[in-house]
Amino acid sequence: MVNKKKPAASENIKFSGLATGSSYKLLSLQNPKALNSFYRSFLFASPNASESTGVATAEIVERSSNRRQPEMEAQLKVEEQLYANDKISVSNIYPNPASEYADLDYNITANIRDAKLIIYNVLGSQMAELPLNRNDRKLRVNTKDMPTGLYFYQLSLDGQKVATKKMLVRHQQ
Repeated sequence: MVNKKKPAASENIKFSGLATGSSYKLLSLQNPKALNSFYRSFLFASPNASESTGVATAEIVERSSNRRQPEMEAQLKVEEQLYANDKISVSNIYPNPASEYADLDYNITANIRDAKLIIYNVLGSQMAELPLNRNDRKLRVNTKDMPTGLYFYQLSLDGQKVATKKMLVRHQQ
C-alpha cells in the first residue's frame, strides 16, 4: 500500500473562478513535478503559483526519431499479427469490436495441409470453423447473426492450436 502524506491545513489553496471561501486540499500526485508552474497558473489562484506575467516557456527537444521509426513499425506489425512463421502469417481480426463482419488477412507460403480459424463463445462452445484456403488472402467472418458478446478466435495449423485471441461483437442499436 502506498503511504500518502496528509497535507497540513495551511496547505489548502483556492481555485481560481470559484466562490470566495471555497478551498480544497492539494492534489496528491506520484510525480508532483508533472504539474508545472504553467498549468498551476491556470488551475490555482495562489500568488506563488505563477509569475506575474502568467507566461511560461518550455523547451522542446527533438530527438532522432528516424532511428526509432523502423523499430516502432516492426513492433506495430508484430502487434497486428495473430501468428507468423516461415510458412504462414495471419493478422488479427479487424475491426474489433465487429458489428456486421470481421476480416482476417493471411498469407500461406509453404506446405500447410490444414489451416483454419475456430470461433468459440465465452463458455467455450464452438460457434464456427472456417478454413483458410491457400489461394485466398482474406477471410471475412459474418458476425451479423452472432449475438452481442465476447468471443475467442483460435488459429489451428495441421491440427495444432497455435494462437488464440479475443473478439468483441457489438451490434448497433
